[in-house]
Amino acid sequence: MAQSFNIPTALSYVGYDLADTNFVVEPSPVGDLVSEWAKQGTRNAYGNTGSVVTIENARADFHAATHQAVLNKSLATVYIPSSELINTIPTLYKLIGDKAPFVFHTPLAHNGDTSDIFAIRQTGALLIASHGAQQAHDVGLISHIVALRNHIPVVHFYADSRSYEQIHTIQYSELSNLFAEQKDLVNKYHQKNAEVKDSLFLPSSQPSIDYTQITQSFVDVIQQLKPAFGTRAYKLFEYTGAHDATDVIVVLGTASSTVEETVHNLVVSGRKVGVVRVRVYRPWSEEHFLAALPRTVRRVSVLETAHTLTTAWGPLFLDVAASFHSGKWQGEAPAVREGRVHLGTEGFTGEIVKSALERTAADEQGTFVIGAPQANGHGPVTSSVNGTVPHVDLDSVIEGPYVKMLHQLFGERVSIANVAAASSVWGKNAAESNAEFGFGMHLALVQRRNRFANGLANLVKDASADVPLSAELRNVLASWLQHRDDAEKSHKYGNDAVHLLETEKSRHPALGQLYEDRVFFAKPSRWLIGGDQLSYDVGNSGVHHVISSKENINMIVLDTQPYSEKVAPAQVDKRKKDIGLYAMQYGGVYVASVAVNASYAQVLRAFMEADAYPGPAVVLAYAPRINKASKGVSIPLGMLKETKQAVDSGYWPLYRWNPSLEEKGQDPFALDSEKVKKEIFEFLERENHLAYVLKSKPEISEQFTGSAESERKAAIENKIKASYAELLSSLNTQPLLVLYGSDGGNAEAVAKRVGAEAKQRGLRPRVMAADSYSVEDLPGEPNVVFVVSTAGQGEFPGNCKETWKALSSVTELDLSKTRFAVLALGDRHYWPLPEDKHYFAKAGKDLDAKLELLGAPRLTPLGIGDDQDPDGYHTGLNLWRPLLWKALDVDEMDVSLEPALPSDDAIKESSNFLRGTIAEGLVNSSTGALVELDTKLIKFHGIYQQDDRDIRDERARQGFEPAFSFMVRCRIPGGTITPRQWLAVDDIADRFANGTIKITTRQTFQFHGIVKRVLKPSIREMNQALMDTIAACGDVNRNVLCSPNEHSSEVNEAVLKLARDWSTHMLPHSGAYHEIWLDKKLVVSTQEEHEPIYGKTFLPRKFKTAIAVPPHNDVDIFANDLGYIAIIENGKIVGYNVTVGGGMGMTHGNKKTYPRLADVLGFCTPEQAIEVGEKVVTVQRDYGDRTNRKHARLKYTIDDRSIEWFRGEVEKRLGWKLPAPRPFKFDSNGDRFGWIQESNGSWAYTMFIQSGRVKDTPEHRMKTALKDLAKLLDKLNIGEIRLTANQHLLIAKIPTAHRAEIDSFLRTHKLLITNHSGLRLNSMACVALPTCGLAMAESERYLPSLMTLIEEILDEHGLRDDAITIRMTGCPNGCARPTIAEIGFVGKAPGAYNMYLGGGFVGDRLSKLYRESIGEEEIIKELRPLLARYARDRIHGEKFGDWVIRAGVVKATRAGKDFHD
Repeated sequence: MAQSFNIPTALSYVGYDLADTNFVVEPSPVGDLVSEWAKQGTRNAYGNTGSVVTIENARADFHAATHQAVLNKSLATVYIPSSELINTIPTLYKLIGDKAPFVFHTPLAHNGDTSDIFAIRQTGALLIASHGAQQAHDVGLISHIVALRNHIPVVHFYADSRSYEQIHTIQYSELSNLFAEQKDLVNKYHQKNAEVKDSLFLPSSQPSIDYTQITQSFVDVIQQLKPAFGTRAYKLFEYTGAHDATDVIVVLGTASSTVEETVHNLVVSGRKVGVVRVRVYRPWSEEHFLAALPRTVRRVSVLETAHTLTTAWGPLFLDVAASFHSGKWQGEAPAVREGRVHLGTEGFTGEIVKSALERTAADEQGTFVIGAPQANGHGPVTSSVNGTVPHVDLDSVIEGPYVKMLHQLFGERVSIANVAAASSVWGKNAAESNAEFGFGMHLALVQRRNRFANGLANLVKDASADVPLSAELRNVLASWLQHRDDAEKSHKYGNDAVHLLETEKSRHPALGQLYEDRVFFAKPSRWLIGGDQLSYDVGNSGVHHVISSKENINMIVLDTQPYSEKVAPAQVDKRKKDIGLYAMQYGGVYVASVAVNASYAQVLRAFMEADAYPGPAVVLAYAPRINKASKGVSIPLGMLKETKQAVDSGYWPLYRWNPSLEEKGQDPFALDSEKVKKEIFEFLERENHLAYVLKSKPEISEQFTGSAESERKAAIENKIKASYAELLSSLNTQPLLVLYGSDGGNAEAVAKRVGAEAKQRGLRPRVMAADSYSVEDLPGEPNVVFVVSTAGQGEFPGNCKETWKALSSVTELDLSKTRFAVLALGDRHYWPLPEDKHYFAKAGKDLDAKLELLGAPRLTPLGIGDDQDPDGYHTGLNLWRPLLWKALDVDEMDVSLEPALPSDDAIKESSNFLRGTIAEGLVNSSTGALVELDTKLIKFHGIYQQDDRDIRDERARQGFEPAFSFMVRCRIPGGTITPRQWLAVDDIADRFANGTIKITTRQTFQFHGIVKRVLKPSIREMNQALMDTIAACGDVNRNVLCSPNEHSSEVNEAVLKLARDWSTHMLPHSGAYHEIWLDKKLVVSTQEEHEPIYGKTFLPRKFKTAIAVPPHNDVDIFANDLGYIAIIENGKIVGYNVTVGGGMGMTHGNKKTYPRLADVLGFCTPEQAIEVGEKVVTVQRDYGDRTNRKHARLKYTIDDRSIEWFRGEVEKRLGWKLPAPRPFKFDSNGDRFGWIQESNGSWAYTMFIQSGRVKDTPEHRMKTALKDLAKLLDKLNIGEIRLTANQHLLIAKIPTAHRAEIDSFLRTHKLLITNHSGLRLNSMACVALPTCGLAMAESERYLPSLMTLIEEILDEHGLRDDAITIRMTGCPNGCARPTIAEIGFVGKAPGAYNMYLGGGFVGDRLSKLYRESIGEEEIIKELRPLLARYARDRIHGEKFGDWVIRAGVVKATRAGKDFHD
């Protein structure tokens, strides 16, 4: 029967039909079919109801779960990713002993990597391979039959693919006698009385397995299935090619059919070549392998596709080579070579096969490599330096990132062992393991290299020896001896020696042996990896042995305890010892404490220093274990947050201790974070290194952390409380405690206003965040006021969560003498669905009810501040306040309260042309913040004050102010800079910011994490690189966008010039920027200053401008206040269509706010463009709403009065009529990736930057690659760098003569566009958490993982290459323009998003709300059927946004006023 299946579907059917229990190990390699069948009670082929067991943590749960199935005599299918196989090794041994016929179906890791399969090859399990859905179906069937016949586990591994294909399924009725025999075997197995040992770890017996019989069993089963398979022929080893082939390649059965197709074509053309496909890898049958080969073969190449081989020869190669030397091959054995193939996403290609056959026929020796390896190697010398160390799990989120970095840094020089003698430090017997195992392995290799060097030295020194050593080789070997411990020089001289030995090795056995041992020429970088268990007993764990050995061996000790589990000192694991401090005190050891999620660059530096240090090194690496994702927080994101809290608090300080620096007169200790533990602080003090640390980091002073500090802090707090109580007893005024819970700032502002008014009324107020106060002290407070906003789905704000947690858990708290009042803030339209109404002001309501339940008497009824009231929350506040003062008997007092804050216009007008008190605030070292009024003014200077929200709550709990820092945005009109300026940007990011660069949707850079003390130097550095930040934010014309990549060089230069001219024309004239940041001389009198366009109050709100060049709308012209659409005739710009009134921002629940697309106002010539723009700005200046900032953008000015009125007002100021707009057409609003040739003959390449974030990660050192690219361009004196409004980057003006060189660089550094989906290429995300104060949910840190889930659906329906725009923001302000995307997500609460559909692919239509407040599961559930329907029903060329409208999913929306309809 022919059906359309992909591999997961095919294996779901086979596995479920032929098993009683189905184990699905996460991340599941199959879909939900087996789970659905089990829920529905579907019976398997044997008439039994199947069950499904989902295993989320294979390391922890797999062994016990499968043991129960063995006890129950269950036939079992296991669906498991190959990356988890290593964790099943103990289980496989036990299953073999228990004679359990389990079948494992496992997709290979990325790009066909067989490393995980090779890691389990010695367990005794049977291993059989397939490629594609048809083979997976057939081989899966073979696997189940063989497993049951022989009572042995079978691992069926296959090349992962989700593509659908027509396959022929087999009906069990077709198998007649075979299936009857199978059913009989099933019944016998179920009734089997042989005792299975009820032990989790010990097998029932040590079986004697006849693998010859099992081999024959495979042959018999395949023969019996032959009628059902038809023309599909399977053998243990399948040969394709010429009958008289001389050159043959050997591949595993996971290789694609392209291999056979290519060989067939070559044979047709006359080549004598062939290929052997290894179908059954274990047991390996030498007889069947040799029988498959033609007798004429002379040369054989074994193609290994394991990407992380750590041995000199690959396992498959060794099997093949051993077969020819078994005595079973008749005649002269062929030459056997190994080829290491690094497959790309396309798998085996014809070019790879041809290349392998060409290398086979070349009569060369040694290993050859095809494709780019994951880590850069160092040539032939270093291909095997690792010896036989265990494979390490690169995919683990714990040790994986650190191991990947080792591979990146040291390539094939790296030699890694872990202390557990398994693939993972958490593997078999990890708890009992110590450092001795890996240390002994490394020590043996060290000794072998020493013997190699001694033998080589004897050859060089003994001039009378009869070894015919050429003078050239002798000199090279002598140079190697001199530099054997220098990584680079030993590599150089070693390579030279190998090349010479290739011709001289046959002259004498000693030279032949030297060549055989050539792997020891390279200086290895030796590393041990261990986990928490090493910290429990430094002596018995073997750590002391490593430290005291003085050997050049490095150790990584991973600490996995999440910071959140260390809430109180009592919860800290007292067994753990500080290995870093121990090693520093011992002496002669390099020590570093690192955290990859805190500082990638610091880890990099520590690894390089440890490798270079001539002795033992210990690197303590923080990797908090997060077992399960929480709402809106993925496991990687959870690890990031835990790490940031640990480093910020001083629980996990970042530092480096390098004793070799003392010999150079330098201090050995470098502190790379802000805080250090008390014990280390005291060590530095004893060793006289403290003065240096305090000089380099004066801010730490004695603010170290540790148990002593906690005790001292508690004592101080108790003393303060006692003093305060004594003070209160001497006063007669009435106290009032005002506590607030506030995320957005409204509740905090209200609380402070209540406190200010209370003071004027004669009360003694204290105002603080709720979590800064201890709940247990409430009974001592006579009057308490809570002002609480509501976050997310009725949740408490971050600085009130601990308070609510404490209150909600107590039942006995005497509040009978504590009067209370609660003001609850919320927005009743924020949750419009009837079932969600209870979320409105829920936090305050819950708090009010709990206080009443605890017996506290009321001051007032519950107050409600609703954003939807006529005056917003002030309506409810003004009703509640008089009741509060009356209850406190102070309502008769006369008060005269000024507004809590002056209006924005008043701030601007009184700021002395944007100066305020910024200069004074910068030198105030008592806080990391500026005063609130100045935070509004610094926006005009391109700066936002922010704090890290990942650690905000924890800092508040500890009594610290928020971790304030500043976001600085450059003004780069047109987004074009030189390579040298890029190098400056990179340097600024490292020296002053958080080590990353953010490319924004406004075609410029943002730097995050700049602290106040380096704020001014960072801006000075930008100016020295001919970049500034003025007017990058604030109520002015912001960074100007223009299309960055046009085929016409002349057009590109013209629009870039307009962008720069318009930006310069609209710059504020104030000298404040240059005075404050660049130390320019203060003008004699600011009365001499004036703002000819803006005036003293500037614009009502921000103003955005863009320039587009049809047919590309890559700047989203209609989302801007002002736009210029270039009109081109005969290759030249003849003018511009002017657009006005676009804007994306809105407020959740407030239908008076909405996104709006710009109107086309008219046409102007290039010479008129700036004049027209200025008049547009002045109309907005004079008529924009200055009373309500939510209604202050130009879009509302136009909608309030009409576009006709606006056009008339602009024309009146111009003194002439605007001509009618010219025709134009857009075809997309995305970027054009890859190479494009410009009209002047030069080239431009656009590369993909995920969400615009340029950073180094263990997976890809993108930031380093781009820095090196800029260095290369600067060295060649070519090119420029352009940013795009879609957050990507392109290099332009590349001469044809240099294109190949640049292309090679891009390819080598993984900067070429490879396998990104059309969805991902058209994605955008704003920064959101943790730094944006407006964010309600994740965006940049979440969208990539969500797209990965959506891409699985796209793959299922053949939509991977279709361009679909998807955008996400963490709040409704619209920075990433989600409401004109085909699929848009706007954050509403942690893990909850409004989902919008139907935006125009060219950016000319708004989207429409489709689903409200949904999480990841609902998003996927909604998109799955929609994308399936789109794939099935779309018209040729129809875009997804157009289809959802045609299909009636949502209504088309072009006018902003219709957005909420």
